[in-house]
Amino acid sequence: MIGSWHLAADIGSESGKIIAGRIVNGKIETAELHRFRTQDFRLNNRRARNFYRYHEEILHSLKLFADQYGSELCSIGVDAWGGDFVLLDRKGNITRLPSSYRDHAFSDVAKIVERNFGRFNLYRITGNQEMPTDTLHQILRLQQEDEPSIEAPHAILFVADVFHYLLGGEISCEHSLVSYSRIFNRERDDWDDSILDAFGIPRSIKTKISHAGECVGQVNPRILADAGIFGTVDIITPCSHDTACAALAVADAGDDWAFISSGTWSLMGTETPVSIHSEEAWRHNFSNSTMPLMTNMFKKNITGTWIIQQCKDAWKKYSYSEIVELAKNAPDLDCFVDVDAPDLYANDDMPGMICGMIGEYFGIRVDPEDAGAVARIIFQSMALKYDFYLGKLLKAAGKTISKIYIVGGGSKNYLINQFTANASGYPVYTGVFEASSVGNLLLQAYGCGELADKDAMRRVVINSFPQNCFQPEDRERWALKREIFLRDVPHRSEF
Repeated sequence: MIGSWHLAADIGSESGKIIAGRIVNGKIETAELHRFRTQDFRLNNRRARNFYRYHEEILHSLKLFADQYGSELCSIGVDAWGGDFVLLDRKGNITRLPSSYRDHAFSDVAKIVERNFGRFNLYRITGNQEMPTDTLHQILRLQQEDEPSIEAPHAILFVADVFHYLLGGEISCEHSLVSYSRIFNRERDDWDDSILDAFGIPRSIKTKISHAGECVGQVNPRILADAGIFGTVDIITPCSHDTACAALAVADAGDDWAFISSGTWSLMGTETPVSIHSEEAWRHNFSNSTMPLMTNMFKKNITGTWIIQQCKDAWKKYSYSEIVELAKNAPDLDCFVDVDAPDLYANDDMPGMICGMIGEYFGIRVDPEDAGAVARIIFQSMALKYDFYLGKLLKAAGKTISKIYIVGGGSKNYLINQFTANASGYPVYTGVFEASSVGNLLLQAYGCGELADKDAMRRVVINSFPQNCFQPEDRERWALKREIFLRDVPHRSEF
């Protein structure tokens, strides 16, 4: 049995990928059509995101699809990161390109949240973690800047929803990103008026909510004609949150696992039947958001490959695979950093900052140009930070596991995979490297009636992707590393 072609646009903070896929005899076949950079650009005095350029890349991919596979395309869907958004005016125009979430122009709006509503009270309603760039904080900063677009918005659209709209879809927000916004009531399953009113946010910002697997329109016929595609192409929204798509692509039919969606951010979590809003979860800044078909993703945002991406850009002469090999062969210094430290969030000299921290904490000089030594410090620090939060996350969820799945592009780094197994004591499985795109395609196939439910989607993943296993090693040595990490590294990122 051969299913229809679907097109997944996975828009990440470093790059975008367009992947075609279809279900063939219980397996998913995929082909990468296009890859492009999505990084910030300078717009006056801020780092902004050029969504119009990303849209052009998606349009170009439709042409590439027609050239390679013809005009028989069933659907397209977009997933992306959370938090960022655009606002629409009364005529449906985008009023302002969003600032990058790593823009230096941050202000301390958490005090406003505490004064106007109470941070824990907000968590009890939304279940969302507090971040410098979460949706609520971004809205409050727009208010501080007297940004006209926030005075009378017609609608809010999150990143993936923007591209559905530009392709020809209706004005709607998919549930997974709405549930992540800090202005949504999980118990009532709707935008929360009490939060909006407390901060003077116009209720007109509320947008129709769609759900994963739902058709939110058809691609504009003129767009299709320009691409050489004829007929109709449905816009099937996956989980707009890329992490939710990635978690769907875990190759396991049980529930005794945790996952790490490894990319610029590492989102570590587990699937739960309901969201968890306890004081313990709030204290560690854990987050809840919707999984496909309305289960819950209970997770922690941890800095992922962002730091090594910035180091690679600074070194300019190594590929990622070369950096991994240099790290493998570098001396083991037993020196670490907190990868979530504020100083690493948007630093212009990442290798220098890492080495400065090592000098401050351990009195050891590391050369910022020694890519192997710096990378090994980063990779081990990532694994130890995963371990730091995993036990707390599972305790708050009341859950036990027997394994960890690392999915996404970062799972190609075998050294981090092995370090994670060593640090946590759990076997680590990998194999689904384009997990967000795979989950996106599965949800489109579900929306088109080709797959019946989540079990059917996960069976396709199991059938399609052989798994690599990294067993824990050097447990005594890693117990010592954990002790050093907890004792000698300042954890200023802890909530």
